[in-house]
Amino acid sequence: MSQYGLPGGQPIWPAESLVSTERQPLSDPAALSVGMLEHGAYYAGKFGVTPAVARWHAKKRRFVLGEFSLGRQTIKSLAHIAEGGTAERFTPLSKTAPKDASRISDYAFETAT
Repeated sequence: MSQYGLPGGQPIWPAESLVSTERQPLSDPAALSVGMLEHGAYYAGKFGVTPAVARWHAKKRRFVLGEFSLGRQTIKSLAHIAEGGTAERFTPLSKTAPKDASRISDYAFETAT
C-alpha cells in the first residue's frame, strides 16, 4: 500500500481506513422493552430500517405484521429487537392505533408462526 503526504509531513491514508468499524448496538435505546408491551396492541417502529406497524403477541413473544407485495398481504412474525439471534427483528418505538393498511385480523394474529 502506498502512502501519500500533505505539506508538513501529515500522511494521507486510503479512504477505507476512514470508514468507522463501530457496529450498531444490538438493541435500540429508544425501543420499548418487552415488559412495557401489551398483548394485542399495535406498535409503530422499525423492521430493519423500514418504518412499520406491528401487533404484539405476548404469549408467543413475537410481533405480527403484514407486508404488501404485488397487491397481496403477507403476514410475518418477528422477534423483539432485544431478543438474540440473527433472524429479522422489530424495534417498537411507540404504541399506536392501526390504519386500515396495517390492521392484522385476529385470525392472522393468532395463527402467525
